[in-house]
Amino acid sequence: MNESEVPVLPLLLGSLILVYFGIEVNRQRNKLRKLFNVFDREESQIASLLETWVDSGELTAYKPAHHGG
Repeated sequence: MNESEVPVLPLLLGSLILVYFGIEVNRQRNKLRKLFNVFDREESQIASLLETWVDSGELTAYKPAHHGG
């Protein structure tokens, strides 16, 4: 075996491990985004507008009536 040859199998195996690790990290990140990001951009803008209305007094919080029965 020539000493100047690059060991292909270990490099290929190392590359596959790194690719798998990158895919797994991306998958977990997307899973956490879906779990914790409950609002998308449009819904966040609507929520901000509603909070502004509540702060200014134009909108009040809903308080359900208690039914006696």
